[in-house]
Amino acid sequence: MKRKIRVGFDFDGVIAYNPFRVIRYPLWYFKKNILGMEKLSFWYPKHPWQQIFWKILHESSIIPANGVDLLRALVSEGKVEAHLVTARYSFLDERLTKWLKKHNLDNLFTSITNNKNDEQPHLFKERVVRMGNFDYYIEDNLDIVFHLDKRVKTEVFWIYNLFDRFLYRYKNQFPHLKKALEAIMQKR
Repeated sequence: MKRKIRVGFDFDGVIAYNPFRVIRYPLWYFKKNILGMEKLSFWYPKHPWQQIFWKILHESSIIPANGVDLLRALVSEGKVEAHLVTARYSFLDERLTKWLKKHNLDNLFTSITNNKNDEQPHLFKERVVRMGNFDYYIEDNLDIVFHLDKRVKTEVFWIYNLFDRFLYRYKNQFPHLKKALEAIMQKR
């Protein structure tokens, strides 16, 4: 019997479909070309009013992504061991738990690792992916994909959005979770 494939999954944009992912490129362009920010860093909402805005923004992850049903099947067949790795800041933990329960995904994952200490998302994910010893990790943020690709042994897959597809190329790029999972199973 073959061993289970250990796969790590980002939440927003990978497990949960988020239509606002399309604004990533304009934000990246603004940070890099207007503000002159070269170093990878993510904003942390420190004030209560900023956290309310951040909570509203993250409510846009409204439905399970295309491929969640396939993931359920692969887990129930014993082919995949699924691990959720979310860099959402700690004040969003309760909303994540509610979303997973609402969509009957709370028992799908072998582990759920939250960013409880509000680390920078790319550094948090690097640490967790290394510790998790995953065969694959699926992420939708291209900055994080590039960061991980240089620093971890795990094979990283990128879920692109409508605009990113035409702007970037990456060795493991897919339009949605289902295609990424199919590619993983073909490699098996």
